[in-house]
Amino acid sequence: MKSKPLFKEHLLNHKLHYFFGAVLLSISCLLQLVIPQLLGHFADLVQENITAGQIMTIALWIVLVGFLSAFFRSTGRIYLFRLARLLEKHIRKRLFVKWESLSSEYFGKQRIGDLMSHAVNDINIMREVGMMGVFSTIEAVVLIGVAITAMAGTVHIGLTLLVLLPLPALTYLAYRFRGEIEHRTTLAQEAVGQLTSRVQEFCAGIRVVKAYVQERPEIEKFKEDNRNNLETNRRLNQSNSFFSAISSAVVGVSYLLSVVFGGLLVMRGSIGMGDFVAFNTYLTMLIAPIENLGKVINILQRGKAVDTRLRHILDTEPSVSDAEGVARVEEIKGMIEVDGLTFRYPGQKRAALENIRLTVPQGSSLAIVGKVGSGKTTLVNLLLRLYNPPHGAIRIDGHDIMDIPLVQLRESVGFVPQEHMLFSTTIAGNIAFHPGGYAQEDIQEAAKVAQVYDNIVEFPWKFDTSLGERGVSLSGGQRQRVSIARALIKAPSILVFDDSLSAVDAETEERILEGLKRVMKERTTIITSHRLSAIRHADQIVVMDQGRIVERGDHASLMRLGGLYASTYNKQTMKVGMEGSFGYSQ
Repeated sequence: MKSKPLFKEHLLNHKLHYFFGAVLLSISCLLQLVIPQLLGHFADLVQENITAGQIMTIALWIVLVGFLSAFFRSTGRIYLFRLARLLEKHIRKRLFVKWESLSSEYFGKQRIGDLMSHAVNDINIMREVGMMGVFSTIEAVVLIGVAITAMAGTVHIGLTLLVLLPLPALTYLAYRFRGEIEHRTTLAQEAVGQLTSRVQEFCAGIRVVKAYVQERPEIEKFKEDNRNNLETNRRLNQSNSFFSAISSAVVGVSYLLSVVFGGLLVMRGSIGMGDFVAFNTYLTMLIAPIENLGKVINILQRGKAVDTRLRHILDTEPSVSDAEGVARVEEIKGMIEVDGLTFRYPGQKRAALENIRLTVPQGSSLAIVGKVGSGKTTLVNLLLRLYNPPHGAIRIDGHDIMDIPLVQLRESVGFVPQEHMLFSTTIAGNIAFHPGGYAQEDIQEAAKVAQVYDNIVEFPWKFDTSLGERGVSLSGGQRQRVSIARALIKAPSILVFDDSLSAVDAETEERILEGLKRVMKERTTIITSHRLSAIRHADQIVVMDQGRIVERGDHASLMRLGGLYASTYNKQTMKVGMEGSFGYSQ
């Protein structure tokens, strides 16, 4: 189901508030139109014997009307701008909630810069639609409508029609520039997204850039994106400026007709000098709102382009979600069965996994080994339902994994991924990331089991130490161990370690595994690893190659088999021995 246009939906939801804001602004516009009448009256009195008292009275009326007009205009502006801020808040919340509902597959296809552009630039444009778009439209409609009525009814209808004759040209100009402005707005937003992606990528990879002395090539890439951003915005500003200039010229023609033909009417006595002054004051007051129509059309066209981009995201359906009517199961204990699992990534012809069959009893440990690209991480991702496996291919405690609610499934799994993502909060906040709420003792115990407690207490602020973006304040091994502690504190039914000990040395690895033994006794544990020493004590080991299981058994049986596992283990053991003989350690 496609979502409604965002601003239209917001307008309908707050129609009474917008009506009240429009009333306040309309009162201001009506009061402004009193001033031309006062000036016209003043001009008529000047031709006679005007007294100082009359001058003072008219001046006081002008000041009073101006003050009241400013008061209602400011009040209406504040009220309408507040609604625009609510629109901004609402869209940003919807966008973030939608992103949280989308699967990993979606984010794998998106650039960070484009996502940031949606969250910042696109929503800012929508806010401008709610601010100046609405405010200027109401002001223009009321002021132009009432002023034209006053000009025709109180001064001269023929002169009014003559002066308004050029103004329909603005409608044609708006139609002529509509598509161009919308297209160039889209290009400008895409250029901002590309530029933001370039900066984000550079900042994330600064160490690699410096290590390979690539500063100058990166500068050239940035210059190109920056130049493209400048050029697309220059074209957009060119279209806006050209439209505004022609609009001003059209208004200027109307003003010229007013002066020439209005002056002739005064000379003939058809209208008085006061009427002529009032008429031109009305027209002067119309110039700003008519010229603003060009800006309003520009804002609305930019808003339309952005609305399309945002609604495309909001209408995106997550590829991984609960089927309708899925209910919570009683309890997830950890019995895992994989029966004939074959899986292809979307858009790929080659199967990432082919005919996988596994049984992992509750409370046992499974190790998955194999070279890069063999399918280890894919199998783990399917167990977490980061992608959808075929129906019936994976069962947990006898339940098809597709029939277990995502929230319940993921609450029952403690996952330590290859990429150890930490957040810009405290160490304690990262460990206690699960929303259940944990005591300080639980946090410390999880850190001890993960062998990171001693490192943490060496920091001045200990567990309250704030981490930089992505946990940059910690070393790679410390980030891994904090991630392990984050998984352990959940006390899940299933523990999954996806090559999560690669950044620690062999001695630390041994301590972590020793500390995990007590925890693993009570839980089903799945470990993927390149380092076979980390998994040799597992109850069951499977060796994967090109998406298939080619060997299975425990460490002893696989060593006796003398196949791929035994060959790899002997090579790694020999390498460790050689490093030790030269005084090195892992």
